[in-house]
Parts: sequence; C-alpha cells; structure tokens
Amino acid sequence: MLSRDLIVKMAKELVCSDGLEKLSMRRLAAKLKVKAMSLYNHIENKDHLIDLLLDDVISQITLPQENKNWQEEMLKRAESAHKVFLENAWSLMPLLSRINSGPSMLRYIDRSLACLHRAGFTLSEADQILNYFDSYIYGFTLIELQFPIQTEDYLNTTEKMLPDLSPKDYPAMHQLSLLLLQGNYDGKQNFTLGIQTILKGLEMKLVNERKYNHG
Repeated sequence: MLSRDLIVKMAKELVCSDGLEKLSMRRLAAKLKVKAMSLYNHIENKDHLIDLLLDDVISQITLPQENKNWQEEMLKRAESAHKVFLENAWSLMPLLSRINSGPSMLRYIDRSLACLHRAGFTLSEADQILNYFDSYIYGFTLIELQFPIQTEDYLNTTEKMLPDLSPKDYPAMHQLSLLLLQGNYDGKQNFTLGIQTILKGLEMKLVNERKYNHG
C-alpha cells in the first residue's frame, strides 16, 4: 500500500543512484508503479518530498547527550554526521541552500545546543559553536567528495608539480612537496583531528572563563 514512508524510501533510492537533479514525480511514480497524481495524497509537492528526504538523512546522525563528557558527545556527533553525509553525498548542497525545519533537524540542533549549554556555554555561545562545527563538517565533507586528486595519486601529482614549485618563489610548498616525496608526510587530512583541535580550544575557553569568574 502506498504511504509517505514508502514514497520517501523509493525517492531515496532514486537520488542515491541518479542524483537529486534526476528526481521527478513521474519517475518516482513509475518506480512505485502508481500514477503520479496518487503521490499527492501523501506529499504536498516535490519540495516537500525533498524536505522529507533531508530530514531522513539527518535522522541517521547520532545525537549528543547532555553529560559531563560533552567533548566526547560532540566528537561522536561530528564523526557520525561526516559518515552520514559521505553516504548521502547528494544531500549536502540542498541542506546548505534550504531552510530545514523537520523534526529530525530540530532535534539535531536542539540536542546539540543543550549539550554545549550543559557544558557551561551560554546558548548564544553554543549557537556560534555549532556554526563552527557544522562549517567544518560540511566543508571537510565537500572537499573530500570533490577533491580532484585521490590519496593514492598524491605522490605522482606532487612529482609532476615539483618543477613548477621553485624553492625561490614557493619555498614552503617546495619543502612540503619534498616531505611528501621522501615519505615523511602522507598528505592525508584527518577529520577527527580537526574536530579534536576545535574541542581543545573550546575547553581552554571554558577553563579560562571559570578562572576569571572565580578569580
């Protein structure tokens, strides 16, 4: 029997295989073996369907809990979000370009704010911190998905570019390229290390504020 859940499930299969730009009500109806008009008994329109798809993606992310291990909770949130967005690469651009107010998105934001607030940040500070986190998560994931060089090709690419990176004009890039070619650096970017760096800075901020308030 046709239902909203079934429509979202089939729509997700379509966008995962063909991309969001290929999603149409006609193609979805054909996949479900129903008439296109019957879809509108369960969803308002294509925009509504996209909102439901995005909320389904967000529902897969691990929500942070309010406890003393707020750094661990925010790290789990970030790593989970990164994994989910890699698995649903089609979702990133619409997430960044639409106002999303589905229940999963609202819970995602609310639990994250609550976790940071419980740690000692004001709600306004927590809101800004979430912007830092999400900018890093979205940006890192997009670069990972779109970066033109595969990790296994770093050495070959560096070797080809080295003649153009003269030590006189580009000393830092030349030295970094030599580190890669000599095997002293692999060039791989570490998502978790970046999040941990942000968390360390935030912990230092809390410690300093507590010293100041109790000084």
